[in-house]
Amino acid sequence: MAITAKDSMRTLPRTLASIAGLAAEVLVIDSGSTDGTIEACRAAGAEVVHRDWEGNVAAKRCALERCAAAPWILVLDSDESLEPALAASIREALDRDDPAIDGYEINRKLHFAGAWLHHAFQPEWRLRLVRGGRATARGQAPHDELVLLDAPSPGSAPRRGRIGRLRGDCRHDSFADLEDMLRRQLAYAKAAALGGASGGTLWDVLVSPGAAFLKQALLRGGFRDGWRGIVLAGGAAASTLMKHLFIMQRKRDAGR
Repeated sequence: MAITAKDSMRTLPRTLASIAGLAAEVLVIDSGSTDGTIEACRAAGAEVVHRDWEGNVAAKRCALERCAAAPWILVLDSDESLEPALAASIREALDRDDPAIDGYEINRKLHFAGAWLHHAFQPEWRLRLVRGGRATARGQAPHDELVLLDAPSPGSAPRRGRIGRLRGDCRHDSFADLEDMLRRQLAYAKAAALGGASGGTLWDVLVSPGAAFLKQALLRGGFRDGWRGIVLAGGAAASTLMKHLFIMQRKRDAGR
């Protein structure tokens, strides 16, 4: 399996504990940690490879390429960990090794301020378990996604295997607290703007943040998660607003 990390000691111990006994080999793509992440990974028996940070897509693509010889690859971020039910269903899928399936999606679920969010950002299915050599990473900064590649099929057109879904949850400890969330959202907004995201019109600035809030708070039912759901919906709105402001500035600067 592969983990992408940088200065991840807040969440890494849980990640490593959750995969204990599951993977034959663990590869960590580290982007310059100085907080003990590298030492903790090596102590757990993982191989650590340094790669300068070029974004989430590049890091995951590197991980997939380095693990391509493995029969199956589980790809996690260092703030993601497997709940027991998900770990069990992954073991079952590996034992079953259904030849018709080339990848499995798992449901990533936010854990914030000591509790689960059962509604906001739910469900969030992510392709995370894939056959070796059968997937790559794509996306626009700061977001990434794993996608299956077509497999050669002798005598016929290349085929794309099916994607299954596994029961259980992948815990996502994305934010330590409100301040951490806003700081990260600022970084995500900058990355999206620099990555060429569209938008940045006055309409986007006025309407999109409210739409992002309503989507998570009402349509996804985030209000049922209590104050945590409202805070995370507000974070989505803040990120959307900052993104469009940065894009507006990018366009202005380009027009000079």
